[in-house]
Amino acid sequence: MFKQPFTLHTHNNELHFDGRSSAREMIQTAQDLGFKTIGVTNHMIAHLGLTPYLEREPMFFDDYNKAETAYMKHIEILNNLKSEFKIDIKIGFEVDFFQSPHWRNFFEKMLPHLPVDYLISGSHFLKNEDESFLCNIFHLKHLNPAPDEETLRNWLICHYKNMVTAIKSGYFSFIAHLDYTTRLGLAEDSSYDEYKYEVLEAVKQTKTPIEINTGGYERIGRPHPAPWMIKELAKDGGIVPIVISDDAHYTEHLGLHFADAEQLLTDLNYTNRFTLDMLKRPI
Repeated sequence: MFKQPFTLHTHNNELHFDGRSSAREMIQTAQDLGFKTIGVTNHMIAHLGLTPYLEREPMFFDDYNKAETAYMKHIEILNNLKSEFKIDIKIGFEVDFFQSPHWRNFFEKMLPHLPVDYLISGSHFLKNEDESFLCNIFHLKHLNPAPDEETLRNWLICHYKNMVTAIKSGYFSFIAHLDYTTRLGLAEDSSYDEYKYEVLEAVKQTKTPIEINTGGYERIGRPHPAPWMIKELAKDGGIVPIVISDDAHYTEHLGLHFADAEQLLTDLNYTNRFTLDMLKRPI
């Protein structure tokens, strides 16, 4: 039995989303494992600058009307499953937040009639300041020519600064994997710490909850964010609520390494934990 009886950052494979198991399989497994609540948070990734990636990533959209249609269908699929299970099913999205006026217009117009329980913020893109260039971190290896060191650094700095803006927007119930770039060995050296501190300061100022993403244990041997970042939050008395997330894309990922994350929080005497009543509908 898990100390935290819910998992709120999961994915499935309907509608070309990037999970590897179906929604039914994910929900059934979460129920079998003893979770009382599962939150499904497939990706919300839409932007006019994503056209070059559409063939490789069918869950990306450069047409906002098509994006909204897909998101509403995702919600319908999950609502239709609710009667089959005893576990409480929450519906959300993991949103890549952008600052372009056209994206903000799309997002803010959609929110009032988007029937979801919550949104989380997950930052997966490198970008320049005006978002005329976007690149999902996983696609960086495909860029030709590859960026020079200075250009890559500027993109990474914009990535972290964009995260600060997302935190301050107030749209999100919690912020996912604060140092996601390190999953691919990016922005690991200390020269990026000042930008990561800006992220930490933003969550402290706004008291926006964050997750410990246990997927990092499998990929790089530690969670996201790095333990030093959680220690920094603990210095202020742990005013930021923390939720443990598996970021599960397979049924086998559900609850994986939750015990390790619990031990980390125990070692840091970090007691401010996220609760389900902190979930908020976007406004």
